[in-house]
Amino acid sequence: MKLGKQDDQENSQFEFDTGEKPKRNLSKKWLGCAIGAVAGALLAGFICHGLFQSQVVNETEAQLDNLVQQKADLTARAVQTYFDSVVEKANFFSSQSLLKSALLSQDEAMLSDTKRTITRQLKNVEAVHIFARGEAQLDAKRFPPIRFSELALIRGVERGEPSRVEAVKVDDRWLLHIVVPIQAVEAEEVEGVVWISTSIEGVKPVLLSGNEGLGEVSLYQNFSKLSRPLVTKVGGATLPNTAVSGFEDSQWEVQFVASDGLSALTHINTSFVYSIMLAIVAALAGALAALGYFVGNRSDVASSRLSMQDTIRTGAGASISTDGLTDPMYQAQNAFEVEIADEDESLLGLDDDEQSSELADEGLSLDDDVFDMDGGETAEGGFPDEVFRAYDIRGVAEEQIDKEFALALGKALGSELLEQRENTLVVARDARTHSPQLTEWLVRGILSTGCNVLNIGTVPTPLMYFVVETMDEVSSGVMVTASHNAAKYNGFKMVINGVSRSGEDIKALRRRMNAKRFIDGHGQEHHHDIVPTYIETIFSDVALAGEVSLVIDAGNGVAGKVAPKLFEELGCRVTPLYCDLDGTFPNHDPDPSVEANLQDLIAKVRDDDADLGIALDGDGDRLTVVSKTGKIYWADRLLMLFATDIISRTPGADVVFDVKSTRHLNTCIANAGGRPVMWKTGHSYMKQKMIETGAVVGAEYSGHIFIKDRWFGFDDGMYAAARLLEILSLQGEDIDETFAPYPESLSTPEIRVPIDEAKKFEIIESLKENGDFGEGRLTLLDGLRADYSYGWGLVRASNTGAELTLRFEADDEASLHKLKSIFVKELRLVDSTIQVDWNQ
Repeated sequence: MKLGKQDDQENSQFEFDTGEKPKRNLSKKWLGCAIGAVAGALLAGFICHGLFQSQVVNETEAQLDNLVQQKADLTARAVQTYFDSVVEKANFFSSQSLLKSALLSQDEAMLSDTKRTITRQLKNVEAVHIFARGEAQLDAKRFPPIRFSELALIRGVERGEPSRVEAVKVDDRWLLHIVVPIQAVEAEEVEGVVWISTSIEGVKPVLLSGNEGLGEVSLYQNFSKLSRPLVTKVGGATLPNTAVSGFEDSQWEVQFVASDGLSALTHINTSFVYSIMLAIVAALAGALAALGYFVGNRSDVASSRLSMQDTIRTGAGASISTDGLTDPMYQAQNAFEVEIADEDESLLGLDDDEQSSELADEGLSLDDDVFDMDGGETAEGGFPDEVFRAYDIRGVAEEQIDKEFALALGKALGSELLEQRENTLVVARDARTHSPQLTEWLVRGILSTGCNVLNIGTVPTPLMYFVVETMDEVSSGVMVTASHNAAKYNGFKMVINGVSRSGEDIKALRRRMNAKRFIDGHGQEHHHDIVPTYIETIFSDVALAGEVSLVIDAGNGVAGKVAPKLFEELGCRVTPLYCDLDGTFPNHDPDPSVEANLQDLIAKVRDDDADLGIALDGDGDRLTVVSKTGKIYWADRLLMLFATDIISRTPGADVVFDVKSTRHLNTCIANAGGRPVMWKTGHSYMKQKMIETGAVVGAEYSGHIFIKDRWFGFDDGMYAAARLLEILSLQGEDIDETFAPYPESLSTPEIRVPIDEAKKFEIIESLKENGDFGEGRLTLLDGLRADYSYGWGLVRASNTGAELTLRFEADDEASLHKLKSIFVKELRLVDSTIQVDWNQ
């Protein structure tokens, strides 16, 4: 809309002949514009200062305080785990029957041997003393001396108080005292104690681990307000931010004081804040400048009109330049109306069409992908909580797990990695039909943070673990997979700084994704083929004593890409079964823990007269074995053989197994000279327990086998199968003959009971609180397991599906039926709608 707009020169052509040279005054509209702009800038500066203080300074300080508390809490848990492991190992030695016999008979030679063994097995040992009950007395000449504090510690354990770690200062240096009981063989009465003293040096690496360059870590014993001695400290502090974290039921405390290194890990999106500040400055300065212009312009027009009216009225020789227009009133009215029309055009937005045209010329449109890259939430309330499971992320593809989810997860993982001062994430995927798209968007998200990607392509999960363990450049990875689940599912397994994510760490990813707490940057993607290196590494480690005929059922999962090549390289005669990659899994679900999925493999082994068959799950980290007679060997049975073999070279080592495993493992591992450790089901939980205990081997009933001997300790169905073949070929027996000496009871497979996702954990908690399992000895660390003299039963909530899982083992059919009846009765008291299909 144009109204014959005149420029400023035209609007200022009124000159009055006053006999003096005309003065050129600054137009009031431009003066008002300048004053408004300055006022707007000052006001914007005040607002921006407050914004910067609240959004940058205060938020940075809050992040730093949060990091300091996290560091204190994590370090406290690490020290507590270290102390617990020392007490556990001490208890292991004190529980040996030979030590009890030596104590009762006062066999000094055997007692001396035990002391030497403890000194060799535990680190930083300064002294070991063994006392019969009541034998310890005050003794200042002994090292360490037995003073009142040491004697009180010994007497407390003799009275049945729990063992604990206590620091005592001897000759101006701190020692850690651990006193554990020696109990009678058939009773709980304490017959004596083992007193172990270690230097404080053993705890320093634990305090420093993960805290290098980030702050000062101090370890205190807080006995009271008046007694809180500093035992040791590591690192250094440059900032005042401090946090303290205590141990549960303990006098120990960890204090963490930050340094500049930790402050560098805080991240505020300052570019966004600066953009907002710039927008505020521009908006306020522009708005007040426009207002000043408008007011000044009104004043200019009004002054001109009054002056002109006065000139006409007085006739004081006014000479008006009208560019040919002789009517002064026409000129004045025209000038006034043009100015108002121009103002209306600006105020009413009459240039919108032009602005829209300019935006179109720049190519901006409301494209879905543009909003995707902003990392927006897919729905109100954020990403669904139920897919963030106990040890991975898993849900229905294209409904719960879609490209928006993958993008946000990539941003969250990349941001977290950068905050931990890592810069590269390994990415791999399985053969599911939706894995390529999810991987593409996951990589986009990671790269958008500035984190780099090492893409190793379509490979089994163990190869992602292998890269993380063997390549110096990386220590973190993510696998796009739903493991053994049916074709409609997908998800992600994650390793950060060498540790598999689980529990609260996975829930924290959801909070970051929903809050969009992401770092911005530009990462680079690199590709690498790891398969040849993986096969060559196993080939150089495993040696078979003869040819083995083998059927491999990969269930159309990604292990079919690697397993046949691997075992052919090892010298096996391989018959592949369902080893072609097909993410729809047309033959059976890729779950080797279900007997129905093993029937084709059993038939193929029998038809080909093969030595054995191996079944791998959808991403290659689970293993089940079948013999030519059709017998199925689950992972808990395989662990008996692995433990016997490996413990023979590492006597006294820990062996970890999950709550679903056979009770015969306790006897088998103990007889082999190892220490059995039962733990929670879940590959992440199991790997963490392996690290915590230093175990050499472990397994879950469902097929995850963890071998630390000669390998890296992660779950790998293919490597476990290779080690099994090595043992069998060296013994020269088939698998049925090899396992014949090992005990076995009647047992069920996993019985799956479909249940609403939201109810499954509530049912388990109700059973724990109200269930009546008679004389059964209950284990509640993962679901509820009840052990009886004739067998055991288990019910737990699955962490990978909407179901409860049950399993039973007993001496005979009648006992097995009794166990089933007990559990079903208690389940139906909690939920009468529960139906159990025993024919699975």
